[in-house]
Amino acid sequence: MTESTYLWERRHAVLYRTELATLYHQKRERFFSMCDKMSSAAGVIGGSAALASLSSPDLLACIALAITVVSSAALVIGFSDRARRHADLAKDFRQLEASIVGCGERDFTEDDLSGWDANTRRLESSEPPALGALVVLCQNELARAQGHDDHVVQMSWAQRALANLFDFSVHARSNAV
Repeated sequence: MTESTYLWERRHAVLYRTELATLYHQKRERFFSMCDKMSSAAGVIGGSAALASLSSPDLLACIALAITVVSSAALVIGFSDRARRHADLAKDFRQLEASIVGCGERDFTEDDLSGWDANTRRLESSEPPALGALVVLCQNELARAQGHDDHVVQMSWAQRALANLFDFSVHARSNAV
């Protein structure tokens, strides 16, 4: 392997990690933003329904319970804080990605690669634990974008639907019978 090939492969590996991390944090930020908006909407809709249904105490109790549960979850989990944290991480990874790409395809050195790798690891050290299925979803998205459909790991609809909620590993499923 020539030095040029080695540098290029190393650059590609660091760039891939930054792209994957950016995509992952963008997905987490969108998820938590949606949760925050849904909990706010539930409170507003529930409050409006409670005012409109003063005649039915059973319905009023159910609405109050729902508002309490949703508001408590939003407060304890901190949807907006988590969304902001992931947005900041996505921005930091995107800026690192821009500096890698901005250096050009042939104008980088071993020192540049070491610096980018160190910055990537520094950012990764501040990340919350990753969700395995969501990482695989992001890897699949990047593989498709790069034309590597053969690298896509098949996931069930449940794994895709619950990827933002639960941490579970996804293994490549064989197509063989």
